Amino acid sequence: MSSHQRSQGYAPGAWGSALGPAVPEFDVNNNNSGNPVSPSRSTGTGIAALDAARAAANAPMTGAVGYSTPFGAPPDAHAALRRERSERTDREREKFDRERERERSERDEREREDERRRNGGKPRLRTVLLPHATLPRFLAIASVNTARNLETCGLLLGREVVKGLCLRFFPSSLSCSLSLGRALVTDECVVGSTSGGENPRMRYVVETLLIPKQHATSDTCTMDEEEGVLEFTERRGLITLGWIHTHPSQSCFMSSVDLHTHASFQCMLPESFAVVCAPKSEPSFGIFRLTDPPGLEIVLKCTAKQAFHPHPDRPIYTDADKGHVQMREAALEIVDLR
Repeated sequence: MSSHQRSQGYAPGAWGSALGPAVPEFDVNNNNSGNPVSPSRSTGTGIAALDAARAAANAPMTGAVGYSTPFGAPPDAHAALRRERSERTDREREKFDRERERERSERDEREREDERRRNGGKPRLRTVLLPHATLPRFLAIASVNTARNLETCGLLLGREVVKGLCLRFFPSSLSCSLSLGRALVTDECVVGSTSGGENPRMRYVVETLLIPKQHATSDTCTMDEEEGVLEFTERRGLITLGWIHTHPSQSCFMSSVDLHTHASFQCMLPESFAVVCAPKSEPSFGIFRLTDPPGLEIVLKCTAKQAFHPHPDRPIYTDADKGHVQMREAALEIVDLR
């Protein structure tokens, strides 16, 4: 410290007098000479070192700072509370879902009871969706027989669907004689795990028009080789929802033969329906089912031997397309086994 500094009351700070005088540097290439290196030859001076230290201190930090003592993550004091709230929310959601399902089931049961009272104790029929393309495509297939005044028949196969989900039900062994002249069921056909109308959210969808091997006249049509039809339906997991046939030269109605044929289908599935196509008549088609009651019971108890015979003057069959059968735009598969 100079005399002027002392006279003015200068007090050195941390960076002041702590730095000693610069030490002369020596020539490292000729260190035996003992001669100090001139500033022009020096590779670094005290001032340069101080500047470098200051620059390093002012430089921005890069990378993570390391510590000698390892520190873990601080404990989460609210984790347990969040877990408890999440578990409570899950339980409340499950309880809410159960309550909604119970209310929906009770509402469905009330609707079924109301429907049974209106229908004399019969359950409500499920909706059956029939593709619009069914009629024109079947008439095109039958056109050759129609020109020869011969009937043509086909089966309408489909599946049971719940809320857009397709559920496949494989029928039990069906020892059935499904002659379209007059069907005779020799074993009960079990479709699905519930009877028709048990769940109002379930419906049937026609997917396939199957043309079986057959022989026909102008007013009858009989299916041949029924084993092939049963094998096809079981292999594909399809159920018979209805049947379709032509009246090539007659009007659109259900003959006594048709009524007995359809009684067997409707015994197996209450929603079963019959489509009659009369291309030379007006109306040109009809979608029918037996009334229940009294039509189904009347036909089943009929003991007439001849094929064509009258029935009591009662409402035996009715329109199904104004009821549970609805036509819509949908894909249709055609399978011809002939």
